[in-house]
Parts: sequence; structure tokens; C-alpha cells
Amino acid sequence: MTKLSPSSLIIDHHQAAEDEFPSGSQHVTACNFPPISTSALLTYLICHPLHPAIEQQCAWLAVLGTHGDLGTNFKWQPPFPDMGVVLKKYTRKRINDAVSLINAPRRTATYNVHAAWEALTEAVSPVDLLANKALLAARVEVNAEVERCTHVPPKFSSDGRVAVLRMNSKAQVHPVIATRWAGHLKSARLEVVMAANEGYLEGNVNFSCRVAKCAKERSGGRGEVNIIELLNGIVKTAGDSSLRHRLGDSFARGHKEASGGIVPTKEFEELMALMEVGAGSRKKKDLATPEKRKENTITNYFLKKAGP
Repeated sequence: MTKLSPSSLIIDHHQAAEDEFPSGSQHVTACNFPPISTSALLTYLICHPLHPAIEQQCAWLAVLGTHGDLGTNFKWQPPFPDMGVVLKKYTRKRINDAVSLINAPRRTATYNVHAAWEALTEAVSPVDLLANKALLAARVEVNAEVERCTHVPPKFSSDGRVAVLRMNSKAQVHPVIATRWAGHLKSARLEVVMAANEGYLEGNVNFSCRVAKCAKERSGGRGEVNIIELLNGIVKTAGDSSLRHRLGDSFARGHKEASGGIVPTKEFEELMALMEVGAGSRKKKDLATPEKRKENTITNYFLKKAGP
């Protein structure tokens, strides 16, 4: 494990055990304290009392980071701070456009994170990001790939809790597609939308999971769906106790409302078989009687017949 100076402070909001942080460091995390505050917002709140110019110069960065992680329709309600002044000054549309631009370079096939970092460090407001040529070019590339992959029809686990969309792309479009479909699919049992990309890393499947909007509505915004627990719970039902180990350390990472992983292709197929993806919905007592099974059609899960 990397050893850092005791003066090192790590600010994060992803799921992590105490022993996963570098030795000697101090850390601040919000992963176990819903509603979860993003790393950007945590950083802003920690630094806010330290200098009078922080609010004026950095509040937009906190909003940018929060919308980038929790969604562009995020509502700034207590216990989150009031960011009304920032949203009024720059408008929600401009900030959300800046989110899509700053995320675009890392989603391209070349994974050009340097372009995003350079643009962000040079910007003094989200307006500066809107005119950045490198970001605009990256977004055009990513949008074209998202459009190509987003219309793949979802298939569902046999219990109806997970919808899976599979794609093959060299671009990191799976998180975008998972977020998009999570807002459109609707079912009394649906909890999680998973977008799985077989083309991003050779020999592996990169997948992103998001809590379905309809599940959030059922819980009244209390955040009852925990994706990490759901994924690990599925693996525990496997007859082969070695599956969890073979899925690796990058399985079910992130935080409870936005998780995912990078797993070997063979093990991912085992996971899909374990979830009985595409097998149709059925009660356990009907497992031995295929003629009694009631198949789930896609339209059962759509708020509208047409998907996004």
C-alpha cells in the first residue's frame, strides 16, 4: 500500500473500506452518509471557511462536479447548500452543457483526459468551457457513438430488478447510456439499469449501473436501492464460490447509486447467466414449468413505447 504523509488529505465519495486508503493519510468520505455529497461539493464545503473568495470563484465548480455525478436534473435541497445564486448567474443549461463538455474527452476512444484538465484549470467560469474547441470536438465524437449504441433493446433479469443493455464500443459511452435509460425505463420491480460495453478493453467487459428513476420515486427519494449490495448479493447466490474472487477487485466499485466495474468477459457471462438475463420473469415455483412462464416484453418496462 502506498504510504503518504500524515498531512495528505483524500476527499472522496465512493465506496471504500478504511484499509483501502493509503497508509498515513487522512480521508473524508460521504459514501456512508446519504444523501451522498460528491467529492467536488465536499472539497468546496471544506475550503469555504478558509478564504472569502472561495464562494465567488469556486462555487460553480462544486455545482459542475455535483451535476456531473448526480445528474443534470439534481435538485439543490437541504441538507445540500443553496446554490441558487450560482444557477441564476450561469443558468442550469450552461452548467449542464459544461458538464457534458468536460466529460467528453475521457469518453473518447483516445481517453484524452489531459484536454479536459487543461480546459478546466484555465477556466474562470463554466462559460469558458462552452467555447473550448477541444472539448467541443470530443463531444461531437462521443455523441455520435452514444447515438449509435443507445438504441440497443434492454434485456431483464428474471426477477425484473435489473435491466441490461449490451454494446460494443471503443468509447466510454456505457455510463452515459446507463444514466439515460435509468430515466426512461419504468416497472414496479425495476431497480437498476446496467450498460455493459464489450469493446472498451479487450478481454474485459466494462459496465456501469444506475438506480432507475422509477425505483427512486417508489422510495420517495430515500435512496433505498444500493447497487453495490445488490451486485454482491447476486454473486453470493452462485453455486461456484470462486466467482466473486474471479470477478476481481474492480467489480461493484463506485458508490451505491452509481456503481459498475471492469471484469473478465468469461466471468461477466457467468454473472449474466446467474441473473438469468433475458430469461423472462417468473416466480420460483414456476421454474420447472416453462409453459407457465410469463415472458416480460420490453413495453412492460417503458414509460412510453419508444425508448430513448
